Amino acid sequence: MNGALTGVVLVLLWGSVLVRLPTLWRDAQQRAMWAMLLTLAVTKTVATPGVNGFLADFVSQPQVIPHFLGIAVAFFLLRFISLLTAYYPAHPRAARHQALLAGGVVASLLILCIVTPGGITTKGTELLSTAIAPAAAAYWVVLNGYLGAVLVIASRLFWRVRRSAPPGLLRQGLHAITIGLLMIALYAILKTALVILHACGLTMTVDTIEPIANAVRAIGTILAVIGAAVPAGGKLRSLVRAYRSLRALTPLWRTMRRTFPEVILFSRRRALVELAGVEDVQLRLYRRVIEIRDGLLALRDYLPSDTFKEARAFLGDRATPALVEACGIALALNRHHAATAADEAGAPVTTTRAGRTGAAPAAGAVGTAGAISQSSPGAPPTDTADPRWTDVGGELADEIAWLSAVSAAHLRDEPRAFARLHSTAGVS
Repeated sequence: MNGALTGVVLVLLWGSVLVRLPTLWRDAQQRAMWAMLLTLAVTKTVATPGVNGFLADFVSQPQVIPHFLGIAVAFFLLRFISLLTAYYPAHPRAARHQALLAGGVVASLLILCIVTPGGITTKGTELLSTAIAPAAAAYWVVLNGYLGAVLVIASRLFWRVRRSAPPGLLRQGLHAITIGLLMIALYAILKTALVILHACGLTMTVDTIEPIANAVRAIGTILAVIGAAVPAGGKLRSLVRAYRSLRALTPLWRTMRRTFPEVILFSRRRALVELAGVEDVQLRLYRRVIEIRDGLLALRDYLPSDTFKEARAFLGDRATPALVEACGIALALNRHHAATAADEAGAPVTTTRAGRTGAAPAAGAVGTAGAISQSSPGAPPTDTADPRWTDVGGELADEIAWLSAVSAAHLRDEPRAFARLHSTAGVS
């Protein structure tokens, strides 16, 4: 039973450590939470018989290593609470005092561990079956006293926050954290009380109660970890959807980045850092939509007025709104590249109504582009119409869905074939 619970605890802890890794770049509060989960995961891993037996080849008392790691867990939990409640600004020396207290507890435990005859016994049946040394009793009082105090303080805080939290996952998660921490604190208090009573001469057997107490501690840990993960569940789903949208927009966005690098708001290096968690990925997604729209705005002057009509005729039964839009983008990109190449070759330049420059139309080209073939591929259209890209309006989600569909269509062969066909027609 306890072995299965230990396995569940380890899976939850290491999973939480990995999931929360990007939050390291966010703020001190998230770093404290991640450090607490990491040290707790290491503590539970070191406490397993296999790992603890392996460490016995290197240290004399490997059974006490999880205790010292537990002090680190409690320290990071206390730091997280202090950051959560803005305790440090009102008490500038609190962080130093907390570190000194944790260091003092570790030093006390180390001294008591050294002076205890035969070392520290951790298994309850062995600890309470023989006379316990005063140093060993003091060891357990110091260890469980510190851990229990921090757990009770944390439980009270989470309970108060829970009462003011809105109904839903957040309140349920805080409720689970509170109950879990209280169960672990109950275990620490119960074990300390049994050690003190035994040190005072009371003989007792714990063969029955020890597995139950260990199960209570494991269940409390599971509840606390699940409670910490529950409020983040909705955000995690939102992040997954945002990452999918980023990937869906990537083909079209890369085209705009290559064609109009000036529309990119941040460098690639900054974007990679943001994807690791410096800023919310939703903001990155919003900027990507803006960058694509800015690129389309720059291409608008290279889009002849009858493009979409001819694209639908070219596609026939395959025509979809997104594929028609992708055909227009492909043609506008070809015309922009031709105009840029003509500029670099020193051809005569004409200015469009938007102030953009391009090569002068070829001889015989008509100034008003009633059809695509009437306009030179090396010049922006000079017609009086105002062709526009599809504007879905509405919410950002609608814009993302539309541009994702256009981005997927952008990878198909039809847009390139359409652009080549009409660019060739323009030249001929």
